[in-house]
Amino acid sequence: MKNKILILIGITLAGLIIGGIAYWFQPYNQDTVLGINMYLIMTVGAFFASLFLTLFVNEKRLIIALLVSLGVVLAVFARIKYDVTVDPTSHNLGPFEIIICWIITIPCAYAGTFFGLLHKNYKE
Repeated sequence: MKNKILILIGITLAGLIIGGIAYWFQPYNQDTVLGINMYLIMTVGAFFASLFLTLFVNEKRLIIALLVSLGVVLAVFARIKYDVTVDPTSHNLGPFEIIICWIITIPCAYAGTFFGLLHKNYKE
């Protein structure tokens, strides 16, 4: 049981790292990180994290996709909370940012788990 909880925490941590890379290193008042859109980084990161986690972790696909997406959303939420403490007038539409990140990352993460399962079945 303890091992399963550590696996679930690790899956969420993978999403948290992806969200952190995409959202925390974003320069203020810009939608790009080094010329790459932050939403593109989130979606591609969620896809590949879910794909590799499906290959190496024996967990249900839906749980992997939801936990990776949850990690990304937690990173976005943490950035919003940090920005609001610095400047209370920023992120007036913060809940919509969270919903948009959730809507974007869930399908990509689920697609990653699907392709990971295809690879597992093809390999066997």
